Amino acid sequence: MLSVVVIASVSVIATTISNLTLGGVSQTVADLASENLAVTATSARFAEIGQIIRVDTPRLGSASTQYARQDALDSLQAHFQDLHVLSLELATYAPDLTEKLAQLLDDLMTNVEQLDANVATKFEMRDNLSRQVARINRLHSDFLLEVDPLLVDANFNVTSAIDQSFTSPSTDVQVDTVVNEVRFTEALGRLHAACNLIVGLMLRAVGEDDFGAIEQLRLRLLESISEANENLPALQQNSSSITLLQIWHEIASYGETPRDLLELKLRETALLRQNAQLQDENAVLLETLGGLVADTVRESGQRTENVSLQIEREVRSGQLFGLLAGTTTVGLLILFSVIFIRGQLLQRLMRVLSSMQIIADGNFAHRVLVDGKDEIGQLADAVRLFRHKSQALETHAEALEDTNAELRSEIVLRQQAEQDLRETQAELLQAAKLAALGQLSASIAHEFNQPLAALSSYNHNASLYLERGEHDKCLEKLEDIDRLVKRLSKTSNHLKSFARRPQEAVTKHDGIEVLENALSLFEERIARNGVLLKRAYPDGPVYVLTDPAKLEQVLVNLISNALDAVEELKEPVLHLAIAETDRRAVITVEDNGVGFAPDVSDKLFEPFFTTKPPGKGLGLGLSISFNVIRDLGGRLKVLPSQDEHGGTIATVELFKT
Repeated sequence: MLSVVVIASVSVIATTISNLTLGGVSQTVADLASENLAVTATSARFAEIGQIIRVDTPRLGSASTQYARQDALDSLQAHFQDLHVLSLELATYAPDLTEKLAQLLDDLMTNVEQLDANVATKFEMRDNLSRQVARINRLHSDFLLEVDPLLVDANFNVTSAIDQSFTSPSTDVQVDTVVNEVRFTEALGRLHAACNLIVGLMLRAVGEDDFGAIEQLRLRLLESISEANENLPALQQNSSSITLLQIWHEIASYGETPRDLLELKLRETALLRQNAQLQDENAVLLETLGGLVADTVRESGQRTENVSLQIEREVRSGQLFGLLAGTTTVGLLILFSVIFIRGQLLQRLMRVLSSMQIIADGNFAHRVLVDGKDEIGQLADAVRLFRHKSQALETHAEALEDTNAELRSEIVLRQQAEQDLRETQAELLQAAKLAALGQLSASIAHEFNQPLAALSSYNHNASLYLERGEHDKCLEKLEDIDRLVKRLSKTSNHLKSFARRPQEAVTKHDGIEVLENALSLFEERIARNGVLLKRAYPDGPVYVLTDPAKLEQVLVNLISNALDAVEELKEPVLHLAIAETDRRAVITVEDNGVGFAPDVSDKLFEPFFTTKPPGKGLGLGLSISFNVIRDLGGRLKVLPSQDEHGGTIATVELFKT
């Protein structure tokens, strides 16, 4: 015990120190890994959001609709919010970056807000430009509508004045008239050409994006307006040009202050340049932000390297201590093995093992010569006890062999009895079927007699139509005969399948179809007794796992019992229903008959028990039906009806496929 205590103490101390050392190293590594993962994940997220902002910022600057502008702005604001959260996380590991990150984020947000304001102003300018261009186009159209008839009239007046000067004596008045008309016509033509040129310059400038080109077009536009205004005195003398001059003045006003169209275009171009500059500044800010994050990652890497060196030193110290502790433990174990294990344990243990092998080979007379109060002595005592027990077990084994032979013979007899019981049950089920067929013989005879009588009538009528040459009517009767033959064939096949022995395995069958097949055997009886038949079925088929012959026999028995119960009633009712759950289908046969007393509920399924008068039942129907449904994996229940008029409810539950 002293040796074990010393070795265990050395091992526990060494293990404790190693665990403490490795625990500290493990915690340090875990903290370091957690910090590195957090910094790396945050920096990766920073890079990802920065890239998205790089994409969304030009999308905001180039937005062509208010919807696109708002969508880009919402996206940028959401990303700035994410960056703010990430900056708070990153500040945990790099507190000195808090102010720099906050300033950069504020600058970025200010930049984007300015860009958004510029885009909004751009939309206003573009709308203003669009309205002015539309107005200029309308004015130009009005100008053309006014100038064309004036040019025609002016040409006509010039021609008339010239003709009159040749046909009449020459006077100064006629010469002045010709000169005035010519001047008016020339001024009108020059104003027409100038107006077309000026409108073209305006439209060209609106579509231009180069600042210098717009300035050149603006100077040329002002020169053209000035030149065009020189023609106005010659036109103002003619009262027919008043409307034209009004239109011209309005067109010219879009090239001068305060409606200077090109000045508005220049401001829009300058705004676009400012947007591009803001986007460039945004890219620079994002680069700076990425640099700060990269510095944080590098600092985290430097801390990792320093901690790694510290961990390496601690691990080496732990390895050296573990080596010393292991060497000490091995020395103590060797000393313990040589002094105690070999001398006090192994030799005695080998003698006990040798004795165990001899006894295991069947030599129960061998003696175990090892003694002592320690564990090996107890093991020797156990071997001696095992020898005595083995002798008793050998004797008992011989007796068990004889008993096993008797049990095998009894098992064979019981298996034969079980097989006989199964065959008897099958014979009882078949006998019940045949008994049901016997009870239904009158209905079956009616089912066959009525179609046979109709066949005879249709055959006679077909012969008469054939003699008369009325082949169409003869063909109709032959079709009626064919229909009745199919009906008889279906009925006979049903009776044949009903009378056939049931199969062993259950398969997939429609419960509604099996119920209707069983009901068809009672159609004549139901009609004869005036029974009100009610059905409550689902819209589609209800497939269950069953043997259709066995299930039909059970349903025939339940329907027969229900019809017997309502036979003496004035208003008999038979209600058939099928309901479904997730896994089961429930078939219900309910009548409004006399029912049964509560004290006989526990005896309904006992063989030879019946509530019918003598001669009307053997008391085997419900007993056989209960066992049949149980073999099909289902459950049969017969309960009193909840209706105030009495009656019985029989339910059959089966598993659905």
